[in-house]
Amino acid sequence: MGSITQEWSYFLPTLTAYLSDFMVWVYLIAGVLLGYIIGVIPGLGATMGMALCLGIIFRLPQAQGLALLIGILVASMASGGITASLANIPGTPAAAATVMDGFPMAKQGKGREACGYAYVSSCIGTITAMILVFFIQPFVSAVALKFGNWETFLFCLFGVILCGSLVGGNPVRGWISAFVGMFWALCGAEEIQSVTRYTFGSTKLLGGINSTVAIIALFGLGEVIMTLSKPNEVRVQSQSGFPIIRLNVFKKNIWNVIRSMLAGLWVGFIPGIGESAACWFSYDLARKNSKHPERFGTGEPEGIIAAEVANNASSVGALIPSLALGIPGSGSTAVFIAALFLIGFRPGPLLLTDSPGILCGLTILFVLAALLMIGFGYVLTRFAIKFLTIDESILMPLIIIFCAIGAYGSTYTRFSIVILLICGVVGYLMKKFGYPIPPMLLGLLVGNTMDSSLRRAVIQYSDNPVAMLTRPIGIGIIIFLVIMTIFSVRTTKTSKTGEKEAAKLEAEIEAEEAAKAAEAAAAASEKTE
Repeated sequence: MGSITQEWSYFLPTLTAYLSDFMVWVYLIAGVLLGYIIGVIPGLGATMGMALCLGIIFRLPQAQGLALLIGILVASMASGGITASLANIPGTPAAAATVMDGFPMAKQGKGREACGYAYVSSCIGTITAMILVFFIQPFVSAVALKFGNWETFLFCLFGVILCGSLVGGNPVRGWISAFVGMFWALCGAEEIQSVTRYTFGSTKLLGGINSTVAIIALFGLGEVIMTLSKPNEVRVQSQSGFPIIRLNVFKKNIWNVIRSMLAGLWVGFIPGIGESAACWFSYDLARKNSKHPERFGTGEPEGIIAAEVANNASSVGALIPSLALGIPGSGSTAVFIAALFLIGFRPGPLLLTDSPGILCGLTILFVLAALLMIGFGYVLTRFAIKFLTIDESILMPLIIIFCAIGAYGSTYTRFSIVILLICGVVGYLMKKFGYPIPPMLLGLLVGNTMDSSLRRAVIQYSDNPVAMLTRPIGIGIIIFLVIMTIFSVRTTKTSKTGEKEAAKLEAEIEAEEAAKAAEAAAAASEKTE
């Protein structure tokens, strides 16, 4: 127990060190401001924002790099609901469920209230979930220390299978995506005997495909190509003034906040599922437990609060497997893991031992970033419409430049630009033909771990394979994962139901706007006559 609670003893020294470091504040504020803009602009998001900054982060001291990264993550997740409310377009995939009640509320002339509910709920979800993770994580890491090669392989396999089957509408496409990612991960010299695989005779692939470059390409360049190929006209429900924050409404929704936070943590813990499923799962729970479920979809604050608390709690919950096992819980935490490696940390069972105080530092920075977002969000939301109307012809070339800088800065080789272009085109084609990217990313990040863990386990138990299959922890993991799979399938069914309802709402809004346009045209023609 002493070793488990030792991490908590670093809290006060870490808090003092961070609060007294001026540059930590500078990079944290810069991250929050940048993250707000990234989250508000449709098509960007936390994953892409952090990926573009990887080329900068590895040059910074650890505390400052973490501050910039966490500022972007927290603020971009929190501001995505603002776009969903004002423009009926989720700024990030995690804000998809916010559209259900945010935009109808804005159409009623309550856009300022909708923005207030959205971003404050997000910050509340981040703060409460991170405090809970602070107390849970040492125990999870202690259990992870007992994991052998066989258990690590099982957990990775579970994440790949579950992510492939639940992310996107077609499980087969998800599994194909995950397999391609694992194939990419196996390129180069393998870890045990240094045998080269899938290099096609090129010495430039001996070190494998750099995951940082692939992440930037899949989420950055691929999104740019997709956006330019299908330019979307943003319909902004014009609102002026600062957001309205009604504390009495949050007080009435205390149980809704607690339930949504726990739901988001649970979904986030499952490797590879991500925040987009958490928001629909929590939204459905809130509707089923509401005294007035018929109000959902018409501008109900309870629905906005449930969706926004859950998606931010999910991004925090995804840190649990990421820090304890080095297995990303979502696309954003996959980039987060890559950044931790770049600045000198090694996520896994020994992280808290090798880097004492890291959990305290993460908790402090997450909470501070959320508090800063409450303040900055109040001021910046007044100007959110200007961010929504930035010309794509200006924005997209800038993103391409940042993608190239980030890719080259991660390896300092021209070959990384070639990989960037290839992976960017692959990312575009996957989006175009409906193949989900998160399973590919998860396969890319855990493919080597799965391969080496399974081979080491087989070598270790070559004389007695039954002993490997009957290891108590392994059996427990298999049973636990089967149960989690069953519940996760139910979770995804509710999320898909929510997505269908969102599509129905979108169709109704378009039909209503078309009818108004026809009436206006008819009135104009009558005046002309």
